[in-house]
This record gives sequence, structure tokens and C-alpha cells, in this order.
Amino acid sequence: MFMCHNNTPSLDEKKDLGLALQKRELLPDMHRDLLPLEEALSICLSEVKEPLLPESLPLMASLDRILQEDIVSDYFVPPFNKSMMDGYAVKFDDVKHASQEQPVRLKVIGDAPAGFFGSHIIQRGESVRIMTGAPVPEGADTVIALEDTLPVGERHVDIQGYFRDNRFIIEKGKDICPGEVVINKGVKITPAVMGMIANCGYAHLKVAKKPRIAILSTGSELVSPGERLGKGQIFDINGYALYGYAKAFGADVSYLGIAKDTCEDVMRFIQSCHQWDILILSGGVSVGDYDVVHEAFQKIGVQEIFWRVKIKPGKPLFFGKKESSLIFGLPGNPVSALTNFLLFILPVMDKMTGKNGYGLKKGYARVLNDFLLKPGRRKILRGKFSMNEGEDGVFILSEQKSGIFRPLVESDVLIEIHDDVKYVRTGEMVKIYYLCNGIVAP
Repeated sequence: MFMCHNNTPSLDEKKDLGLALQKRELLPDMHRDLLPLEEALSICLSEVKEPLLPESLPLMASLDRILQEDIVSDYFVPPFNKSMMDGYAVKFDDVKHASQEQPVRLKVIGDAPAGFFGSHIIQRGESVRIMTGAPVPEGADTVIALEDTLPVGERHVDIQGYFRDNRFIIEKGKDICPGEVVINKGVKITPAVMGMIANCGYAHLKVAKKPRIAILSTGSELVSPGERLGKGQIFDINGYALYGYAKAFGADVSYLGIAKDTCEDVMRFIQSCHQWDILILSGGVSVGDYDVVHEAFQKIGVQEIFWRVKIKPGKPLFFGKKESSLIFGLPGNPVSALTNFLLFILPVMDKMTGKNGYGLKKGYARVLNDFLLKPGRRKILRGKFSMNEGEDGVFILSEQKSGIFRPLVESDVLIEIHDDVKYVRTGEMVKIYYLCNGIVAP
């Protein structure tokens, strides 16, 4: 209450009333339409005009970065006809009828070790001992595996069999030809991709710089893990989980700490937001008396682009910018905050790095249990895969409250249910976002 017992406001009460009215004016119209998920995401992505500037890294240092150039080979790979086995290089016509009962004896005219290109030219009735990875001598079109041969002295070998479906030779250029684009720009460099790039002879790569992200938790009730909890206090889940997500998805992350529920304290942390590509705050973006983030944003000159999206959980999402920095205000409930991160911030990060395709991988799956819903907003539910015979699909987890964190840790997928759906029935197909214990599937 703002009124004294004599119905005349005191100076302090006038000040409090003025601040409350000022704050109410700062907040957007509570009755305006909520933005649909697709529109909100499109707006977020539209604010990323160009990818971050690339940098050059040694190949070994490029793991998990986003490639910013096409990888074009200058070489045939392999650069010669290469043996797949230890054994003997021969002419197929000489051995096509060989068997254990009727082996074919060939003359051995030399050796072909890996790493050396010999001068042997195989004629009819001849062979060369060859090692895995060695160039196949001229005149040979087949390699017989060592286990299908029997040496006869130093100069001859009996061929005792032949597997007709495999001549154990990889032809020159079978993997890569000169001028071929082997890996496209925008691909994430996985260990396999790194190996293929090495196959093309690249020692340095042009990759996207990591987005610089700062994370601030807000709430006077929050304390850091390791501190003793007082009455009414809770540990800062969001700061650590958001830090982990941003780091796992390739950002250069700074955790700023915990701001109290005052405009001044929030401003103290975010005055220099222009030094980051993305600033993420969690908590304080709703409409309660202690939700001071809107006021702090306005005072430091953050331009609001939108506030509130038509999803559950995660409705009170704030998106704005200051200079070149993008600003996200996330709800305080952990599941809401992390859902917003995965649906909106991750795609923005991906576009900043020039990645091919933005955000979590998507697909469709059959629902394995009935689930009752309240229509009105797009639902983003936690779910778990089942790969049992006859039960391939996803279970919608029973606990979906945004303040309960554990189901997200146990989830394999996020399940999207449209706004007007009241009841999901077993067997229906739903859109899913792939997770792996809370981290995007590779």
C-alpha cells in the first residue's frame, strides 16, 4: 500500500508510487498480441546482417569451428592405385581359377612396401609382394590377401583362392579428384571432417570466430554454488546451465555473476554490453514489482525489438539491441530460460558463425502416450525416445512445469505441439528437436 493512515502519502511513499508508475509506463502493452514462434525467430535472425569475421587457425586447432571457405583438393586421393591388403599383386587372368585344390604358382619378382613407388612391371605368371597402402605395380589389377597364399621358397608363391567380389585395390582418385569441392563452407569441423581436410593437404583453415557471449543472472534470491543457502535463497541454475550451453555450442563465454533485483545493480553489470556479440540475462523480464530488467535496458539505451512470444514455456522473452550487440532477456524459470536459448539464441549463434542450417536438428516422431494440454500457446514439451521393437517414438514426460529442471536433463528431444491442440493421442506424429542429455545431437 502506498497510503499512510491519514490518507496522505509520505515522501517515501510518493517516491515509491512514482517509480511504480514509471516502471508501468516502461513496460509494453500487456494486451498486445504475442509473437508466434516463427515470427520471433525470423526477427532475431534478421538482426544478424553478416557472419562474424573469419580467422585463420592450424588444422589441429579447428575442431568444432565453422568452416568459412570451401575445401578444394589439388590432388587425386589416393594419388595412385593403392593396395588394401598385405599380400601379392597379380594379374587377374592368372589367378581367376585358383583354389586350394588347384593352386596357381606365380613367380615373385620383388617387393612393394608402403611409401615407395617401385619400377616393377608385372607380366603374365608374375607377382609382387605388397603391403597395405603401397602403390600397386604397373601391370597388376588384383591383390591377393596374404592368407590366401602359400610362399614356395623365396621366388615363388602359390595362390590358393580368390574372392571374386573384391580385388583389394582402391583406384587412383576413387575418394577425391583435383578441383573437387570436398567440404563446403559453413560445415562444422568434426573429427571426420578434419581428417578429410587433412586428406586434401590443408594445414591452415579459415574459420568463423567464436561469438562473444556474456551471461548475467538476476535475482536477490540467488546465490552461487558453494555458498551457504540462507532462508528464501536458491542456487543460480540458469547462469551455469546457460554458460554450459553457450560453451558447448561454440561460443567464447563470460559469466558476469548475479545482479540483485535493483535497476542500479543490473545496470552496473551491463553498462558495457557493446563489447559482446550477445548479452543474455535471465530473470527479471516479466511484470512483477521486482522485475527491473526493462527499466535497466531503457536507461542504458537498449532498443527493444520485441517482448513476449506465444510459446510455453518461455513467454516473457525480451529481444533488443544496442549498437552491434544483441540483447536477450530470458525468464527466470530454468526450463523456460533454456528453452528460449535453444529456440532463439542458438540459431542466432549459428548464423553469426555462417553455419549451414541454424539451431537444433529437427524431425518428426510418433507419440507413444496420450497427453492432455491447455490450448492457447505453442507448447515445447520435454520428451524421451524409445527404440524398443514396436515402440519406436517419443514419450512425453509427465512433468512439464518450467520450474522443475530435472526432466530437461533426462530428455532426448523437445516436442512441439501447436497452439490449439488440447489432446495429443498415442500414434500421432509430432515435430521434434533433437537433444542428447540437454545438448544438441551431433
